Amino acid sequence: MRRASCRAGFYRKAAVMPGIDHRRTALWLGTAFAAALALFSFWPGLDIAASALFYRVDEGFWLSRYPGIQTLRHFIWDLSIAAVLFALGALILAAIKRPLPEFGWRPAAFVFLLYLLGPVLLVNGVLKAHWGRARPADTTEFGGSLSFTPAWLPADQCQSNCSFVSGEGAAAVALALTFVILAPLVRRVLPGALFPVYCVTGAFLSAAGIVLRVMTGRHFLSDTVFAAIFVLVIALVLHRWILAGSR
Repeated sequence: MRRASCRAGFYRKAAVMPGIDHRRTALWLGTAFAAALALFSFWPGLDIAASALFYRVDEGFWLSRYPGIQTLRHFIWDLSIAAVLFALGALILAAIKRPLPEFGWRPAAFVFLLYLLGPVLLVNGVLKAHWGRARPADTTEFGGSLSFTPAWLPADQCQSNCSFVSGEGAAAVALALTFVILAPLVRRVLPGALFPVYCVTGAFLSAAGIVLRVMTGRHFLSDTVFAAIFVLVIALVLHRWILAGSR
């Protein structure tokens, strides 16, 4: 990979994400969904095995007790909230004919609707509220009293704010895409030498937002995998509907 790969190519005009073949990307996402569905359906124990890596019989999910872990988790969540508010502010500025440079109404609408349709409505409003899957730390396999259920079987082990799918995992994926969308604006205000730091920071925070939910016993691996796929599908639709029109 060339040294300047973060500065050029994909990030260079990230506000419209040029070069996306919507049909091919949809095919890849459909394949990923089918593969994940088959994997976790035929091997539901993969969820337990992945969570067990971070569980100790005498300490439970011990990483969840580290203040630094929780601080990082809350920071990532707050960053997503800030992204939504920033996008809303940008939409208001665009509406009064004072759009931000490199972040007009199209990218702002993309970010705002991505969070609204993904983490807020689909994940928290529908799936987590009605699927009934218990969180790892609450199951008998990890010291709790509730039964483990595979990802794609609706259950009655949880009444609200349940495990399937991960809300913070979905927000972390939306955050990663937000970093991409904001790249042209950031390039205008950051010294050139700091732009790679922006790229690395976005990748790290987004990945941490997903991984930490498994490491601390709050979500199974499948919760995060399907959350990522769902958000990416929504992002693809929004890209075709909103961003592709600006090319």
